[in-house]
Amino acid sequence: MQYITAYTNGIARKYASFPGEAPGESLFAVPYLEVTAESGKLVLELDFLQAAAGEEGYYTVPYTNGCFLTRFLPRENAEFTSKTNVLQMTGAKLGDTAWLVSVEGMKYEACPRVKVENGRYTLSLVIDLDSVTLYEDICLRVVELTGEEANYAGIARAYRRLQEKNRQLVPLAERAGTSSVLSYGMDGMPIIRVRMGWKPAPPVVQEQTPENEPPMHVACTFDDVGKLMDELHAQGVKKAEFCLVGWNIRGHDGRWPQIFPVEEACGGEEGLRRLIAHGEELGYRVCSHTNLSDAYSIADTWDREDIIRKKNGEISINNIGWSGGRMYHLCPEPGYNKHLLPNLPKLQGLGFCGFQYIDVLTIVPPRTCYHPEHPLTAAQCAEYWSRMLKDTQTAMGGCASEGAMEFAAENLDFALYVAFNLFSGRPALSDEPIPLWQLVYHGYVLSNPSAETVNYAIKNPENRLKFYEYGGVPAFYVYSKFKTDGHNWMGQENLFCSTDEERKTTAENIRRVLEEYAPFAEHAAAHMEDHRQLLPGVYETVYSDGGHVIVNYNENAICVKGRTVPGLDMVHFTEE
Repeated sequence: MQYITAYTNGIARKYASFPGEAPGESLFAVPYLEVTAESGKLVLELDFLQAAAGEEGYYTVPYTNGCFLTRFLPRENAEFTSKTNVLQMTGAKLGDTAWLVSVEGMKYEACPRVKVENGRYTLSLVIDLDSVTLYEDICLRVVELTGEEANYAGIARAYRRLQEKNRQLVPLAERAGTSSVLSYGMDGMPIIRVRMGWKPAPPVVQEQTPENEPPMHVACTFDDVGKLMDELHAQGVKKAEFCLVGWNIRGHDGRWPQIFPVEEACGGEEGLRRLIAHGEELGYRVCSHTNLSDAYSIADTWDREDIIRKKNGEISINNIGWSGGRMYHLCPEPGYNKHLLPNLPKLQGLGFCGFQYIDVLTIVPPRTCYHPEHPLTAAQCAEYWSRMLKDTQTAMGGCASEGAMEFAAENLDFALYVAFNLFSGRPALSDEPIPLWQLVYHGYVLSNPSAETVNYAIKNPENRLKFYEYGGVPAFYVYSKFKTDGHNWMGQENLFCSTDEERKTTAENIRRVLEEYAPFAEHAAAHMEDHRQLLPGVYETVYSDGGHVIVNYNENAICVKGRTVPGLDMVHFTEE
């Protein structure tokens, strides 16, 4: 029998496990009515997964800045809580045994916490009662893994099997048989995002009106994008999807959730329709960039009562603010009913087709709304956001978003990046980044590994290797660098589109990546079955179709598994 201990405001209560439905499974349930505290933190410490510094093993931590391992190393006291966990699970390996911990009640609010104090390691789940109210029992499913399954890849495979059943996931290969948009997108096609125009970010005016609105910088027009299409076509690129960022009124993050009219400074509706038709002639698709979670007071659709309310009654805002000014968090209920449903027919009418992009939605955890007119739990928020993706997918042929939060798994075709950063900005307790999300969802959702692997052709060699180690599909961003404060999360490198020379260089970079990626495209529909470190700085990724990729982050060549892997390079092969 295993135990967990629930702590609230200094009060502790132990809960014992009971048998699950399958061999090796055990279940925990903490009735939410037994938690009387309304503030502070509820901490569920997994007593059976404690470890001492120096022991063999690790914890697996899901996180949007890159899933990682925390090894049981001797170190100073530290702790980390993953408040943006892309998977509703965590896990551990202690000695020869590993455990998957799947969170199945209050799953969007329970955040994994790893902690070391005086040489003692603990793994817990934390719920912030200051922000949320418990509305269902906290349920955990624990799966014990032994033998060859007792590692982080085995933990991921066990979780994948649960999600295949619970979410009724349909593999990409099967979905592509009934979707021409997805079939087109899986055949080595690049996603090319073009940021056409934007106002200053961070904003120079917080509450904007048409009278005080800052001017918009026009980086390129619809005609410029058409010329980039011509250059790509001339260089032999047969398939591509162009996602227009800032085609809407006043550019990128201009007046969300207002979309229309089409921005005149970029060429207006006539120029947009001409571009879409030209793309069709060349065999390219054009899709739009929209937003259903953010709101600015300058929007002609602005309604303060549509904004999420926090538990304390305050309205929910983004502390940074973007081009449209102070950014408010739009509640999913009005977001769906007042903004998605009326705009989908208009987007269809313009001729957009492809992986229609909804910004932000899948890079943030589901939110809780306490507005008395449209209260939502995080689980209900996830349902609304999933419905947004599904309806967009149905109407437009496909759907994409910024991140890879798990609530989107059934209805997302492409994630722009699974993590923000795999090389920098990792927590102190992150000892080694691992493709945990990819081990679960590769073969169900197309993805690019991180913001760092967008435009990898013009970045350091490590970015290229990480792209292939994590099983990415090519993603490019023209004018990715745009912020005036220098915080450009996709890097300081850039692609351009406003002159013939810029378009030629951009097209050459895209073509080179596509030529290199072509042999890897066949693995897009396969599951990522295994991932392991072979030697320091050398990692192997294995796919269900027999594909192997070995990457070498060292400067010198290394011989491993009978193959020589050049320094800062990789080898790729398929075993029958």
